[in-house]
Amino acid sequence: MRYGFVAVLVAFVAGFAATQVVFAQRGGKQKQAEKDSPTKNLPFDPHDISGIWKNPGGFDVALGNERPPMTAWGKEKWSKTRSSARNSPLSFGFYQDQKDWNDPLFQCDPSGYPRNLDYSNYRFVKLPNEFVMFFERDHTWRDLWTDGRKLPDNPKPRWYGYATAHWDGDTLVVESSGYDERAWVDPYGSIHSDQMHLEERYKRLDHDDLEFSLTLTDPKAYIGTWGGKKLTLKLMNSSQQIQKGLWGKRPDGTAYGDMREEYCVWSIERTFWEGRPLGGIGGEDKK
Repeated sequence: MRYGFVAVLVAFVAGFAATQVVFAQRGGKQKQAEKDSPTKNLPFDPHDISGIWKNPGGFDVALGNERPPMTAWGKEKWSKTRSSARNSPLSFGFYQDQKDWNDPLFQCDPSGYPRNLDYSNYRFVKLPNEFVMFFERDHTWRDLWTDGRKLPDNPKPRWYGYATAHWDGDTLVVESSGYDERAWVDPYGSIHSDQMHLEERYKRLDHDDLEFSLTLTDPKAYIGTWGGKKLTLKLMNSSQQIQKGLWGKRPDGTAYGDMREEYCVWSIERTFWEGRPLGGIGGEDKK
């Protein structure tokens, strides 16, 4: 799947157009769906969050729009971003012409974390010494080590950082750092530095619901913390776009699950940019 602006814009416009109807119907339908869920009241292990969990939707809803003030360093770095026609207070400006955009994704750079939470469901797998967190977007994963190790000091930056995890009661607390500052935090051009630290908290409320919060701290880029609100993720059997009937059914009659792959493929992406400069990505803007 490509990350070109056309696909993103179509999804955004369609979602916006449906917002009124969705909001009008959401409350009753969600309550009915929860009431009718055949698995919600099944037994579960509060220390096992394995499964495919549905992204609640939107652009980095885990952090929200209340971004803290930036440091002088943060403002300078942010001033060089040109997001793709996104009229948002999180964007440095509103740029309608695609020749001005310099979103790293349009050059098929890795999404990085936490940006790849956008429109990507995620799957947790529990292993003896870690949880592995798989993503549809970039079809990649993170290792969340539970074996007692500490986060490394001054590691070589990674797009998806380094993460450790531990249990605080029934809440899995994930601490991570060592992120590559070339990635944006969101599609609006929110930046971060190599000092970004993330805290994630996961608590299984019942068989079908997982409470999640994300808090970003980056003293080089921001004054204060960002995020912290609680969201509820829903357990899924399969990604929405998986071909119906792909794997058939289990002996009990339920469908086998699977997770889609979503890549930025440059041989496809480049056709969108034919005749347009990409030199602005990661450098001075080309006007």
